[in-house]
Amino acid sequence: MSKNNIIIFSVLIIIFSACGIPSDSDNSVEVVEIESTQYVSETEEKEEMDNIEIISQIKSGETLSAILGKYNVSQKNILIIAEQKEVDCDFNNMQIGKEYKISLDADSVITSFHYQKNSTDVYSIIFSDTLKYKETKTTIKKVISDKVIIKEEVKMEEKVNKEISKLDFLTGKFQLNKHPNFVLVDKKYHTKSEMYLQKETLEDFIKMKESAEKDGIQLILVSGTRNFYSQKSIWERKYNKNKAKGLTDIENIKKIMIWSSMPSTSRHHWGTDIDINGFDEYFDGKNEKANNEYEWLVNNASKFGFCQVYSEKEEGKRQTGYNEEKWHWSYMPLSSGYLEEYKELITYKDINGFSASEFAKELDIIKEFVFGIGCD
Repeated sequence: MSKNNIIIFSVLIIIFSACGIPSDSDNSVEVVEIESTQYVSETEEKEEMDNIEIISQIKSGETLSAILGKYNVSQKNILIIAEQKEVDCDFNNMQIGKEYKISLDADSVITSFHYQKNSTDVYSIIFSDTLKYKETKTTIKKVISDKVIIKEEVKMEEKVNKEISKLDFLTGKFQLNKHPNFVLVDKKYHTKSEMYLQKETLEDFIKMKESAEKDGIQLILVSGTRNFYSQKSIWERKYNKNKAKGLTDIENIKKIMIWSSMPSTSRHHWGTDIDINGFDEYFDGKNEKANNEYEWLVNNASKFGFCQVYSEKEEGKRQTGYNEEKWHWSYMPLSSGYLEEYKELITYKDINGFSASEFAKELDIIKEFVFGIGCD
């Protein structure tokens, strides 16, 4: 598909006086010699020396079709430009004497058309891959090169895509086996049928495990990364069970979140948080083996980058969030940065897609649980 097949209107003013689409819509293209001034701005000279800028004035009886037809723009696209409703401009008749500027690339293909309404306001049509609309004040001679515009738009789009990707990561909305930083954990290190972790997390867990073995302590992973969809499965199972008992949505959420996270809010989404050896029943304080393992972790885990994020709640320390979890350890060299990004990027509109998600804001889940941790 050529550049001429898709039109971008770049809106540079709000009000525009009337302009006539030609009554003759002949599809043939007349190639004529252009008597006009070639103008290359300072920006364009630095950016693309082969970009040609032609400035001319609207002549008596000259139409949009007559102007753009010279540059092999199809009548179909000229009609789309003239009949557009995205901007407050009627391109059917342009004022005599007003300046316009044509941009051509090295292959003499039109890349943009600019029309000067007055001394400061310009309408621009950018021929590119997607429809975009802009508004600014400038002059024909100072109007930024369409190539620069397109490059800036591409940069912005890449930034947006990067942010979207980051949002998906932070809320667990991605497939673990397709993320380049995640690795499949060898079965000898865990009790699940399959487990993924970030490569760095796994490497330092293995170092910690080997160190613990020298002290007679065995460590094994009982839970690793859970993406949004895995967390949602856990959530829906518990939600439906509680709902069948007559619990309200608020009661249901509070009961689930004694031990389980809302989808989109779990640290297990990030591939940095692990559960070691067992859960609440295993670490009940009566199991001597579990007590020895926990004591070793308290004294040594930080040497390998791990921290017990859900420590005991007590005066002057952690007051919010989940109950104490002696089994849940987070790899802080990565997770501390993700938490900061979560704080900056995630809002309650990003927490959705599961039962009772609409109550997340009312219960202040982000502040109370996502940030309710005991590690700096």
